Amino acid sequence: MTPLSKDAGLRTGVNRRSTMSGFITKTAAGIAAAATLIGGLAIGASSAQATTTTSYDRTLGNAQFEAARTQNGLAKEMNYGSILHAWMWSFNTMKEHMAEIADAGYTSIQTSPISVIKGPMQGKKFTENWYYVYQPAGTSIGNSVVGSEDDLKAMTAEAHKYGIRIIVDAVINHFTSDWNAIEPSWQNASLFHTKSEGGCGNNGTGINYGNRWQVTHCHLLGLWDLNTENQEVGNRMQGFLKQAVADGVDGFRYDAAKHIELPDEFGTHSPYFDTILDNGTQYQYGEVLQGDAGLNVAAYPALFEKYSSNGGGNTASNYGGALRSALNSKNLNAGNLSNLQGQGVQDDQLVTWVESHDTYANGDRQSTGMTDWQIRMGWGVIGARAGGAPLFFNRPVGSGGANAQFAEQSQLGDAGDNEWKSPEVKWVNKFRNAMEGNAEYLRNCQAENCLMSERYKSDGSNANDGVVVVNMDGDKNLAGLDTTLDDGTYTDTDQVNGGTITVANKKITAGSVKSGKVSVFVNIGTAPTPDPGPTPAPDPTPDSTTTVYYPSTKFGADSTYLHWRFADGGTWTTAPGVKMTAACSGYVSYAIENPGGRSIEFVFTNGSGQWDNKNGVSGQNYTATGASVVVTDDSGNYGTAAPCTV
Repeated sequence: MTPLSKDAGLRTGVNRRSTMSGFITKTAAGIAAAATLIGGLAIGASSAQATTTTSYDRTLGNAQFEAARTQNGLAKEMNYGSILHAWMWSFNTMKEHMAEIADAGYTSIQTSPISVIKGPMQGKKFTENWYYVYQPAGTSIGNSVVGSEDDLKAMTAEAHKYGIRIIVDAVINHFTSDWNAIEPSWQNASLFHTKSEGGCGNNGTGINYGNRWQVTHCHLLGLWDLNTENQEVGNRMQGFLKQAVADGVDGFRYDAAKHIELPDEFGTHSPYFDTILDNGTQYQYGEVLQGDAGLNVAAYPALFEKYSSNGGGNTASNYGGALRSALNSKNLNAGNLSNLQGQGVQDDQLVTWVESHDTYANGDRQSTGMTDWQIRMGWGVIGARAGGAPLFFNRPVGSGGANAQFAEQSQLGDAGDNEWKSPEVKWVNKFRNAMEGNAEYLRNCQAENCLMSERYKSDGSNANDGVVVVNMDGDKNLAGLDTTLDDGTYTDTDQVNGGTITVANKKITAGSVKSGKVSVFVNIGTAPTPDPGPTPAPDPTPDSTTTVYYPSTKFGADSTYLHWRFADGGTWTTAPGVKMTAACSGYVSYAIENPGGRSIEFVFTNGSGQWDNKNGVSGQNYTATGASVVVTDDSGNYGTAAPCTV
């Protein structure tokens, strides 16, 4: 199965006419590489063990969710769509803003950590107080910042009404440094690495980030480091994640993921990731800050994607550093910014950002001084790209730039400033959603302080193409520039800057952009309706469909999926495939429009990791042709007499 965004990434092109050297990117080392700061937490009530459920069935596999997602124009794939990092928002605050979030074009919302904590210790102020949510006291769900488990359930249900999915920030590497605050059921020394095990001091301040044993076994800044080689620890953490999925969560961001060993990194198998990642979620990605010697960056997203139905990935910390440097110098050289710098990680396995909560809120303040204008310019770059899932970090009200890091004009639990729904950000999101599956081409426009991100299909229709122009300085006349766009007129919505560009014979023939603006030239919802022409042909007759029947007893009448393509080179459906529906006499079925009578290739799955391949061998697929295909076993033989009428 090849996701839409992966197809687009393979077709990416870049204009490299500039020879200016690339920017030096920051490497994460020492304390700057640590996931969070230190503090104490408190005991909370334990949650019930989760029943098995999957995010996919509740979202892409659900007709009501799909109708809402389509109506709001949101991206299908979580590893492509824009993510709103509703940092420190409570569940109730998210719920209250859900209609606005959908209107602003976000595919997903990322929450702050949801585990039970102690405090915060200074009420709801941000300063020296926000980081308590990154120091769990156990695996119960709910804390004083985000709200209760019931609040989580209500919020996720509301999100799904709008076609939005929820990503939870999960802290799975460590607990609070305050042993007495840890939930009693976790107060067992065997569940944690010993304080001396990593060989870097009791408080973890001496971690050598070139030593993977220390990175994965030391007590990070004094926080109790979970013994992730212990199967019981893995089972308990899986239960926590499954419970969150049962509560409506669709994905996870794993805090401090690089501080957890890979399954076979040290010669003895660690079961942790293989245990916890099998949780029924749709999308999983990890905080794996780049730059450490010996860090196998690409191995983490491979693990996350293995257990997710809608992709998995890593944080693109190097690209974020390069982009911030470019914004500070107003040099958006297309050649320098084209590579997402995944270090062996594919573009569709990366989460990109202008800034993250760590670059903003930590003591080194890597991005805190950036202005709102610079953030919008940067969003115009990453939001328009074919690769990466861009994450927009929501700053507290009145904070950052020339203001204090935390102006305390809002509290923990409140929504931040309104930049997440500014017209430029909103319309870049809408552009991104409309361009899902399209190729991209980056080029500079008249100068290197102006970048054009073109997205196109080359199918002769300007309704499918568009371009985002980020122009940091000086009005620009775009006439005469080469372009990949199809001929026609493209409109920059009046809610951004207004204006149009026209294209003929792969040249922009007219149009301009204003200084210091993001322009979004695309015909979303404005393309002319084509002439319907002659009366369309009637719906296909039964002879022009192939209906596949499969026993409902294998995976269940409500949890069987058909993953298929045309055998002569068609595109596979997005895993786990299309949901089959109950037919009769113990069968489920799915009808494929097939007017040419082509052969189909297919397999079956329950949507959460179990597959039925031909002869029970992974990689061997069924093939068949005809009006009715009745599969009763895995031999590859099939009947042609429909057992019932769908």
